Amino acid sequence: MLEGEILLGFPSSGGHSNGYSFVRSILKNKKITKKLREELLTPTKIYTKEILNLTKKNLIHSAAHITGGGLVDNLTRSIPEHLCLNLDLSQIKPRNIFKWIKSNNVSDAEMLKTFNCGVGFCLIVKKNNINKVKKKFSKDYMPYEISYVSENKKKLNIYNKIKW
Repeated sequence: MLEGEILLGFPSSGGHSNGYSFVRSILKNKKITKKLREELLTPTKIYTKEILNLTKKNLIHSAAHITGGGLVDNLTRSIPEHLCLNLDLSQIKPRNIFKWIKSNNVSDAEMLKTFNCGVGFCLIVKKNNINKVKKKFSKDYMPYEISYVSENKKKLNIYNKIKW
């Protein structure tokens, strides 16, 4: 992995089994629309087929499935000590279910720690391989740039805010 490489975020299918106890506590006092209920219950997207195809072509330098620990914990585990991910939260495309959860007085810090916020999987790739990676995914799960790698002792630099 080298400075200048790109972190691609892959859209999640929903909560990916994380934060459901937290969501249940909100649902005790709130109603939810049928559309949000369906999104909440959508099975987890598994990215295995696409990732195996990319691995065969040696296009991946690091990968992180965004599960327990949300974006922050999972991304910091995927980067070496001498490098830093510069995560631009304004690039994240949150699903409606996460917008609803956020609207129930949940802090940005809690959202990032508990949920995938709409990013179910991440890959670090060379910039010139981005289009090769994108060709392996359907429109619904098309990856997009959310960060870049730089040299720094700090493993994660977060800037901007998610547009809820």
